[in-house]
Amino acid sequence: MPQSNDIVNLWTFFDEWTRCASTGYQKDSVYRFAKFDSCGPQYQDLRIAISAKLMKDENEARDAISKTYYKKNLGSDPKNSPTAGAIWELKEKPGWDAE
Repeated sequence: MPQSNDIVNLWTFFDEWTRCASTGYQKDSVYRFAKFDSCGPQYQDLRIAISAKLMKDENEARDAISKTYYKKNLGSDPKNSPTAGAIWELKEKPGWDAE
């Protein structure tokens, strides 16, 4: 039986891959790095997610997802943002309060 979306959400990985392949992202990549992004890590993540979705063992699926580029480098943690430090500085305490 396929894993639930709580364990493996294919849409997250599909969205990341399509975001990378989009014209806006590629335009930014050319502007920042003078080359197109191959989107290889995102495509590999999508392949891993599809494999994990079809796994029977829930722990094995979680382990496969934890090794993806998305979980290691992006995800929801702002410290993993590819633009943090290069384009904007991380704040210790988010908000508008000036100290």
